[in-house]
Amino acid sequence: MNENIELYLFDLGGVVIELEGTPLPNLEMNASAWLTSTTAKEFELGRISKHQFAEIFKKEYRIAETPNEIIEHFRNWPKGFYPGAIELLKELSLKYRVAALSNTNEIHWPRIIGEFGAYNVFEKIIASHTVGIAKPDPSIYLHALSELKVRPENTVFIDDNESNVIAAQKIGIKAYLAKGFSEVVSLISTLEQLSTQ
Repeated sequence: MNENIELYLFDLGGVVIELEGTPLPNLEMNASAWLTSTTAKEFELGRISKHQFAEIFKKEYRIAETPNEIIEHFRNWPKGFYPGAIELLKELSLKYRVAALSNTNEIHWPRIIGEFGAYNVFEKIIASHTVGIAKPDPSIYLHALSELKVRPENTVFIDDNESNVIAAQKIGIKAYLAKGFSEVVSLISTLEQLSTQ
């Protein structure tokens, strides 16, 4: 156990939850393109509804599918926890506090907390669309630290987006980049080995 670490704070999609395919139908938009989309950001801030989100993307990208079909396709983008992720999170929670900080939205949120059972493995989930702030805005990290009553230097944060990691590091959080669950496993193994030296 790393004596200085109290909390492991995880991003969800692309870190412990697997994303499958593309967020929008018949459109080669990868996660990086999604992250830079103004419409996606507005949606993840809770500023537009799922129907507005679908209508805007349909118009912007000339998507043939109906808004309801766009919503349904997007709903299925997260596949579920990566194999082994729940076991790792539960194992970590025996020694540390474990929480999540995610840019998410009203379409994915019910699946994350319902179907995927995220509250069974996380003490708390800070979701962008419910707090009206999204990574990499420094305010969301400060909000998370306040909600969780933990100091930045006692927090390990893991995300698959470099700008989110850099923003967290700037306020003193021990933040690391990991793209996909295999990198998460490798990173945690390294951190745990360092803590025993």
